[in-house]
Amino acid sequence: MIQKFLLVVSILLSLQHKCVNSFDDDTKYLQTLFNDKTQIEFPPNKTYKIKGTLYLKNNHKLLGNGTNIIQMLPGKPIFDCANKENILISGMNLKGYGNDYLPTSSSLAVGIYCFGAKNLIIRQNNFYNFSYSPVSGLRKVKNVLFENNYCEGPGLNNSKYYQKDMSGITLGGDEISIINNRITNSSQGIIIAEGSKGIIIKNNQIFDLPLEHGIYVDASCSNVTIDNNKITNVKGSGIKVQNRNKSIPPGICNEITIKNNTVTNTGTGDGILIINTEGNEVYAENVLIQSNILNNIGQDGINVRVSRNTKVIDNQINNSKRSGIYLKDNYDLVIYKNMIKNIRQNGIFDEGSGSNINIDSNIITNIGLEGKDENGLSSGIFIQGGGNRRIINNYVKGSPEYTQYSLYIPYGDQNTIIIKNNKFIGARESGARFSDKKVKFKEFTNNEFSSKLGGAKIFNQP
Repeated sequence: MIQKFLLVVSILLSLQHKCVNSFDDDTKYLQTLFNDKTQIEFPPNKTYKIKGTLYLKNNHKLLGNGTNIIQMLPGKPIFDCANKENILISGMNLKGYGNDYLPTSSSLAVGIYCFGAKNLIIRQNNFYNFSYSPVSGLRKVKNVLFENNYCEGPGLNNSKYYQKDMSGITLGGDEISIINNRITNSSQGIIIAEGSKGIIIKNNQIFDLPLEHGIYVDASCSNVTIDNNKITNVKGSGIKVQNRNKSIPPGICNEITIKNNTVTNTGTGDGILIINTEGNEVYAENVLIQSNILNNIGQDGINVRVSRNTKVIDNQINNSKRSGIYLKDNYDLVIYKNMIKNIRQNGIFDEGSGSNINIDSNIITNIGLEGKDENGLSSGIFIQGGGNRRIINNYVKGSPEYTQYSLYIPYGDQNTIIIKNNKFIGARESGARFSDKKVKFKEFTNNEFSSKLGGAKIFNQP
């Protein structure tokens, strides 16, 4: 009897030892499970700790039921489904090592590594503490859905590096949908890698990012829709579309739609930024920026640089620290029916480059609040130079305390500029000021001008 009792105790101690070891490192157990089964449904709320990577195979379906998997080794993904197909990952709580950031876009400090994956669904998961990204597939992914996930990064926890690559999700390829996720405490919210196409970013909440941008779309992406996202408290820009001075397959940034988004509180960046930082050899084309709400912006509300056939329509911009809308080197550009108010410098700032620019039916009020008259920076609409502009049907009301001119065009090619059916009122010195050469405009009809000091008088009347 005593021998049987001792045998039972010995067995129980052995099982306990195995359970403890399993709890310390469940990598082998889980990998064996994944090797044996295609569909795996985990018991509810189970916790596993791994020291390594779990490799998935084609047609895997992982149903987490709230299962927790914690990575105990630095620089290792929890799941690797690179170059695999037809995979579903749902209902998991994944936690990264958290202090293994390296300044490289090839970092494997991720939850799910999916380079080259096809037909991948990642849905209803929670991701915590990944130093690079919860999900990383920089190239060649196709037909990926990332939906209803929560992503919380570790924040800026390594002063040795500028942790710009840490994101909520980083993907590159074709047919990518990122829908209805919540992303916080990473350096950037969403990164779309260069050359991607067929991108939908919709209904996401992105908030409290301490370093970079809410949504970043890299060079030569096409057929991109960014719709109805809410971006709050980001240090960089709310939405940034980057181009650069060479064409990357499949070509240029083309067919970009940014609509119905709300951006609030950007630290040093713009609300929405379209830019080529290397020059103007490559232009973004067919960009639509429509019905966005931009509040408390650290630089320009909407900043459009180096583009062709862009439309900026029906946006609301309130309280930006530089311009409401900033323009540089754009061709065939429409600025229509935007409401711009409470702006530190210009309502619309046009550097004077580019051609065929239409500024039509905008309402601009309470501008120049910084009180910086130098170089025209307290004007309602400021066009530094250039030609082939149409300024029609706008309402610009300045503040006598802050706004020097409601309209200021110091060096434009006035014989190519149309100004008609506008109301420029409320400024301090003049409703408008033009070039001292007093060249006639191509058309100048049915405008109203008034100011505190100059009354209806125009400075340098053509």
